[in-house]
Amino acid sequence: MTDETSELVALLRDEVNMPAGDAERLTAKIRTATTYVDAAIAGQTCPADVRRDCIVSCAADLYNSRDARFGVMSVADSTLEPFRVSTDPLRSVYPKLNAVGVMAGSLAVA
Repeated sequence: MTDETSELVALLRDEVNMPAGDAERLTAKIRTATTYVDAAIAGQTCPADVRRDCIVSCAADLYNSRDARFGVMSVADSTLEPFRVSTDPLRSVYPKLNAVGVMAGSLAVA
């Protein structure tokens, strides 16, 4: 595992509140998120800290998608209610990229 991947896994672990364990799954989600985010950036200039934040956000959505099959997540408090969760792993990434001038998502112009 590279230093960057290790750092991103640590950030993801904090983001999803996973104190220990599940390192393989966290690493897999970081690798997948990196692929998605780098494809969204598509050679444009993006600050390294924003890219890192986008990768962690995307990986967190991918990690939590197990609990939101078909975009519906049930949260158990005193009642069970379905919550709609986007199935687009880059939904939280597009606004961040657009904010720093990286054209991505529905605002991208070909």
